[in-house]
Amino acid sequence: MRFQDNKSGYALLDKQSMTPVRKYATMAILASAAAALQIIESPLPRLLPWLKPGLANAMALFAILRISISAGLGVSVIRTFIAGAFLGTLFSPVHIISLAGALTSTLSMSIVRRLLPEAGLATLSVTGALASNWAQLIVVELMFAGSMSYWFHLAVMIWVAIPSGLIVARVTSELLRRT
Repeated sequence: MRFQDNKSGYALLDKQSMTPVRKYATMAILASAAAALQIIESPLPRLLPWLKPGLANAMALFAILRISISAGLGVSVIRTFIAGAFLGTLFSPVHIISLAGALTSTLSMSIVRRLLPEAGLATLSVTGALASNWAQLIVVELMFAGSMSYWFHLAVMIWVAIPSGLIVARVTSELLRRT
């Protein structure tokens, strides 16, 4: 297996060595791990329904860095469907909120990665955490509470997203180091 250097300091798999079977197998493993993390996080107590550590985003960030942006999106979509099916929330408001957060997080990390190739894991991950929480807040507002205190939720969201993003960055860093 050959690796190529990139500006972030982490080795990317060479495109020739990443066969379709290897790519999809890696994505399946990452999606399964992300779903397991989401399921484990689900019973944790939290201040607001959409504020949780979001460790599953580490698998999407890993996929973005090691495979491709589309792989990261695939991991995010697949993991929300697996977790939703396992938790019994598939196609419920909880699943829609989770899917919105996962997709927005992965898209925002991908955009920052594309625009700022030198951005570190902390920048990517905190951006993803903020985007995820923001998207979930918007979905909750659209679905349930048209006149909720938006600024209060934003203030709380920022203080939770930053440490959560840093934790996800650390987990991703460890995954990148070990693989």
